[in-house]
Amino acid sequence: MAKKDKPQMSQEEIDSLVVNTIRYFCADTIYFKDLESRFIWTSQQHADQLGAKSPEEMLGKTDYDYFPKEFADNARETELKIIESGEPMLNIEEEWERNDDELRYLIASKYPFYDKNHKIIGTWGITKDVTEIKKLEKELERSYEKVQRLVRVDDMTGLYNRRYFYEMLERVCNLYSRRGGGTFSVIAIDVDNLKYINDQYGSTHGDDVVKHVATSMLHGVRETDSCFRTGGDEFVIILPDCDKTDAVAVAKTISTKVSEQSIPVGESKFEKITISVGVATYEDGTDMSELISSADRKLYKAKRNGKDQIAY
Repeated sequence: MAKKDKPQMSQEEIDSLVVNTIRYFCADTIYFKDLESRFIWTSQQHADQLGAKSPEEMLGKTDYDYFPKEFADNARETELKIIESGEPMLNIEEEWERNDDELRYLIASKYPFYDKNHKIIGTWGITKDVTEIKKLEKELERSYEKVQRLVRVDDMTGLYNRRYFYEMLERVCNLYSRRGGGTFSVIAIDVDNLKYINDQYGSTHGDDVVKHVATSMLHGVRETDSCFRTGGDEFVIILPDCDKTDAVAVAKTISTKVSEQSIPVGESKFEKITISVGVATYEDGTDMSELISSADRKLYKAKRNGKDQIAY
């Protein structure tokens, strides 16, 4: 049987190579500190990150020499806890605003540092710069929010769309059904004579009318209310914790705002815009489709009675 070859290097030489490899080639920052949080050993990557000429230049210094005070305070507090408890603290999320005003995101894991007698003589840690990953995550979040907005919002008016109306109304109905008390209202709105404006002056002016009604709605509702465009000239508002009396008051406010400003539809021509409105109020156990149907019936009643009216 062949004899096993002896290692060409001593363990001491191997240990030295390992330490040097970690010190000069590790992509993450590695550092050791004494009980006063002064650096006693640090990697080249750490020195580069903090703008030091070499790891040796950092010896005896602390985080206060390189980081904002709040950041350094938090780091010191963490290290004191580790020294006292002997327990590491892993995956600490840190934000660091550098002198160039660039915000960096870091993930740090910190451990107790022992001497040969297993006595804690400081701390050591590894920090990974995850700024690029964090930026990508934020970009994905913005993209998701944009997609969600496109799915839920009507492009022309900025109001929520028909699809989101049904989703929201179902949630509100379920909420009040579980409550077993309280009420909310729904306002259905239809623009009077929009087809005439489109036929006479063109769809561009019709779009201006739709936008005007949407703006009047937003200015006339409460902060808790939600406005939707559910069709070409059809709108709906959901009013939480709102009884019929208060809902009618909101409807009157919106109707007044719509009609008090005429819309230019041609050279020296203006049209007074009016709306027909139906108000329905949720009662305990009211079905969602029943509530919508009730609001529509009231709206059609306002139309039949001559338009520019509120039926409830």
